[in-house]
Amino acid sequence: MPCSKSEKRRSRAPEAIALALLVAACGPPERQEKAVDSEPVAPLNDAQKGALEAEKPHMQGPSLASPLRWEASSSGEGNAIVLFEDDSEILRIACLREVGLWVQTPRFKHVASEERMSVGAGDVVVTLVATGSPAGNPPVRGEGPIDPAFVRAVGEGRKIAVNYGYQNIGPFEGPPEERAKNFQAGCEGGGG
Repeated sequence: MPCSKSEKRRSRAPEAIALALLVAACGPPERQEKAVDSEPVAPLNDAQKGALEAEKPHMQGPSLASPLRWEASSSGEGNAIVLFEDDSEILRIACLREVGLWVQTPRFKHVASEERMSVGAGDVVVTLVATGSPAGNPPVRGEGPIDPAFVRAVGEGRKIAVNYGYQNIGPFEGPPEERAKNFQAGCEGGGG
């Protein structure tokens, strides 16, 4: 049965509405020209920057004002570099004799369906097997073989970042040169 004229008009109505919305979203040309000719925006002063920072949603990384510091530790099991914000541990990266490369952070929440953690130093990224408990004890951690390119990148002081599912921390400035080189030497020596 052929369509009547009113049925044909109705069937094209959604297309016409979509086209009208698209054209309306672009706005008239006068508006676009004014936006191009507008005055440049002055840079934010310190008070404005502080207000913007306070409005940002809580992130899993350190605050911009908090002092970060890298410390090093070693034992018969291996050696590690540890990043602290004030007195709270953010990240621990270790080369352990029995495990290999081991990364732990209390900043991540355990995700039952997530089995991988990625850690990067500069452009070198290593994928580790992730474990942890829903209660957060022990914190989320990743384990895998020691990757020579990753260890070398840490030794060169490259920025470090970690990803676990939807969660990220970093990038952080790498450890100070002496700690970075000691970490590299310990890892290249078999983990300790």
